[in-house]
Amino acid sequence: MGEKAWKVLSILFLMWAVVATSLYVNSTLNAGKAEKARLITVNIGFKYKDGKVEWHNSTKVPSGSTLLDATESVAEVNYTVYPGMGAFITSINGVKNEKPYYWMWWTWNPSTGWTLGPVAADKYVLSAGETVLWYYEDTSKYPPAKP
Repeated sequence: MGEKAWKVLSILFLMWAVVATSLYVNSTLNAGKAEKARLITVNIGFKYKDGKVEWHNSTKVPSGSTLLDATESVAEVNYTVYPGMGAFITSINGVKNEKPYYWMWWTWNPSTGWTLGPVAADKYVLSAGETVLWYYEDTSKYPPAKP
C-alpha cells in the first residue's frame, strides 16, 4: 500500500473517530435530559398531633411515583398491605397510630382547599407540582377536621 493510500485511510479513520465521538456525546447528553424530564416535583408535609408541620417542598420523584413511594423518600414509614385495598400506614417518623389517632393524607386543590385522600397511598399516583399532607388526626370525629 502506498503512502497516499495510508494518508487517505488515516484521514477517513480520523473523520470516523470524530463523528463517532460526537454521536456518543450527543446521545449521552440526551439521555441525561430524558432522565431529568422523567422527574416531577411534589410537596409533602407531615402534621403531628402537637400541631407541628414539617414540609419537604420540591421533593423530586420519578414520574409515575405513588404517594407511598414519595413519602418513603423523605420519611421513615411503616405500613401493612391489605390485598385489594392497599397499604395502611401504621407509623411515620416513629409516630405510631394510637386509637383514635391515625395517619390520614390530604391533597391540596387551590379551588376547593384540602381534600381527604380517596385511596390508599400506594394506589395514588402523584402529579407534578402536587401538594399532599399527612395528618395525624383524631378519626373518631366525623366529618374529619381539615388540616
